[in-house]
Amino acid sequence: FYSSRLLPNTFALLLVTHAYAEWFNSNPRRTAVYLVFATAIFRCDVLLLLFTVGLTMLIRRQLSIVQAVSTGVLTGVFSLLLTVPLDSLLWRRPSWPEFEVLWFNTVDNRSSEWGTQKWHWYFSKALPKGMLLTAILVPLAFVKLPEYINRWAGRMQFGKDQIPKQSKGQHSSNGIIDLCLLYFFAPVCGFVMMYSFLPHKEIRFIFPALPMFNVCAAYGMSRLHLVAYPKSQGPEIKSKTNSLRNGKTHWVATGMYLCGIGAIACTMMGNLLFIRLSKENYPGGVALERLRLHLDTSIPLQPSSSLGISRNVQENKQRQSPKWENVHVHIDVATAMTGVSLFGQRYASRRYLNGEREVLEGPFSIEKSGYEEENSRKGTSTIYTHLLTEQQLVDGYHVIDAIPGYPRLDMRNFRIVTQDAIFILERDGWQ
Repeated sequence: FYSSRLLPNTFALLLVTHAYAEWFNSNPRRTAVYLVFATAIFRCDVLLLLFTVGLTMLIRRQLSIVQAVSTGVLTGVFSLLLTVPLDSLLWRRPSWPEFEVLWFNTVDNRSSEWGTQKWHWYFSKALPKGMLLTAILVPLAFVKLPEYINRWAGRMQFGKDQIPKQSKGQHSSNGIIDLCLLYFFAPVCGFVMMYSFLPHKEIRFIFPALPMFNVCAAYGMSRLHLVAYPKSQGPEIKSKTNSLRNGKTHWVATGMYLCGIGAIACTMMGNLLFIRLSKENYPGGVALERLRLHLDTSIPLQPSSSLGISRNVQENKQRQSPKWENVHVHIDVATAMTGVSLFGQRYASRRYLNGEREVLEGPFSIEKSGYEEENSRKGTSTIYTHLLTEQQLVDGYHVIDAIPGYPRLDMRNFRIVTQDAIFILERDGWQ
């Protein structure tokens, strides 16, 4: 769903992923460069991740204060020289979009106008939904539970003295706790916790955290793999390992490994299902297309744009039929948030000849409702010929079409269930 949407969150995710790679490769300055660049140009909320990751690198002395300040200032100035002139040109006014978003969300604290969630929503809803069953592999990156279960099964079968020692390798440190990824994981958890204080929450806001959670899940899966297929050294240890693999220990280790594989497979199937469900998430865009088809069939062409029909006949029809330019459409918030785009508006409001090469008529007028100042125009509904709205009953209008949305999975019948989400209303007596 989100990979098809060219949101700033998607672009910031690419840079954050590279920042993590540089961090793993012990290149802290490059890590800081990626995070500052992503913050200044694409998503201001990466500033929280920059704070937690930067603080960790300072505490661990991977980066000095002088290096941190110089890297931040130089990268920040370079980023502003790129984004401010371009965005000011596009918005036709002096603009630094990410600073405006930061001000809107923090100082004005107006993000709650778009809905609020409980403080624990990211941990209780968003992350489990984003990771599905691979989330159960994350704790295994820090707790050596598979090794201890496998060792317990070996003791039950052969006794304590017959268990071969694990060869030195990736997961061979003593104790039940493995801290090798904690210094990378803790700052990301801090980022999510700090973001939880913002009342308005969306899963896309914590996209920068998902790569690190996936790294921990992969590390936990590798633990299951090494338990099921251990690397042994020496003929004596090899002989004991083979005997273990033919008994109860083998089945326990293989069972845990297959559970991990099953979690990954179920997550992939769940993602495919979410993609299918997401197809029904754009009732507003579909409604705009349906409205255009309705107008195309109900409004005759103007005389100047019709070929092979006498002018007198066209003028008689014109007196009795509405004109394309007289159409006045209102789009409410629910419709605007579910698929209506400026590209869709431009296409829907015009009549074309030979595809989109020549405009015959239009554009007709389209107005939106919204929280932005430019979309806050208020007027009586009678000035509009058509409404795209989530309300089915509006005085003076009748429904000409209903677009399904709000998809959910009916587990009992294993099918996707929708309900009418956006209605296309036409003013009574308009035609």
